[in-house]
Amino acid sequence: MKKKYDESIDDAKKFLKGNTKKIEKKLTSKMKFASKNQMFEEAARLRDRIKSVNQIQKYQSVYIKDMRNIDIFAIKLLGNKSCIHGKFYRNGSNYGNKSFFPSHDDTSEDIEIFESFLYQFYANKDVPPKILVNINQNLLREVEITLNKKNKSKTKILKPKSGEKLQHILLAEKNALESIKLKKSSLENHNLALNSLSRLLNRKVEIKRVEAYDNSHTFGKNSVGVMVVADKEGLSPKHYRKFNIRYNLKNRDISKVDDYYMMEEVLSRRLSKIDKKDNSLFPDVIIIDGGRGQFNSVSKILNKYKLNEIDLLSVSKGPERNAGREIIHLENKNLNLKPNDNLLNFIQRLRDESHRFAITAHRSKRSKNLIKSIFDEIKGIGPKRKRDLLLHFGTIEKIKSASLKELKQIKTIPLKKLEELYEFFNG
Repeated sequence: MKKKYDESIDDAKKFLKGNTKKIEKKLTSKMKFASKNQMFEEAARLRDRIKSVNQIQKYQSVYIKDMRNIDIFAIKLLGNKSCIHGKFYRNGSNYGNKSFFPSHDDTSEDIEIFESFLYQFYANKDVPPKILVNINQNLLREVEITLNKKNKSKTKILKPKSGEKLQHILLAEKNALESIKLKKSSLENHNLALNSLSRLLNRKVEIKRVEAYDNSHTFGKNSVGVMVVADKEGLSPKHYRKFNIRYNLKNRDISKVDDYYMMEEVLSRRLSKIDKKDNSLFPDVIIIDGGRGQFNSVSKILNKYKLNEIDLLSVSKGPERNAGREIIHLENKNLNLKPNDNLLNFIQRLRDESHRFAITAHRSKRSKNLIKSIFDEIKGIGPKRKRDLLLHFGTIEKIKSASLKELKQIKTIPLKKLEELYEFFNG
């Protein structure tokens, strides 16, 4: 047992140093032995470990050994769309990869897109000593000068010509190209769904903006409503909006668990101030979660504000509440779409996104109110001290379970108040 343990430690050291070839050779030898002796389960386990080592070896083959802090970007254009794929290293560790899809004119060239992207990306971030790119570095000199002034330290933008750095750029280019292909395919399906929705609603003009609404609460407490938006480019999170339910519409005897009321309040607040002249923010279609009752409730609001040019549909669960059997409610009819219909997938996606956003907003509000209600019972713990406690411990539960010694680590709060806080939770 001790020998096996020592072997495992030795393998771990080799692994961390990147000596995966030696580990692979050793595992292969063991796998052959196990197979030869009909130890098939052990052989299969070793085979899976070899596959894992091979995957890690591929990753390590493009590791930049001599760079600890570096960002890598590659841009690819396909038609009138672009993708910039980034990889980020800090202190020698990979902090992840991400594909970005910048907004730009159809006629924009890669250098224009890249310049604009770099300025925006580093607007609120520290700039690393080196940035690797896949376009002529001389064309980015102005960006380099500006970033150096901002960062007050030297940053170099370079286009590698050979070696490991070039391999990293080539890999980033490949990822950018794959990402943009997937994005274009997704956009094509998205626009096909918008066209199908136009036909379903008998619209004479194209749909540019769809809004979906939902609400969330816990027995009427911490109630929130949300709006999510889809435009020609897909979901548009920058246009999402949250509404704290105020229960302040006049002449209503309401219950705080009245979903009809919540939807009415949210839509009234959204539509009462709508600017018909601003086409970019004017919804062509509104989608709500619910049946005919919810549809009729929102339809009255559209009529009240004379917004009959906005089409409305609601979606409710079908028989046995199975996904794929939803009922679509329109002005004068109800209908079912086929489970594999692209339009149904689009409607489901918007409904699910609004539901996700509503639950997230509700949990956030509930958490904030919980923090507020607990600390309001303790004199001398105001907003700043609450913030200091949460920054240090992270959660209410950790503050509750903290020892007095741990609480004393917060130097911005007087010792007497920390002792009172400890007594409050532990007395």
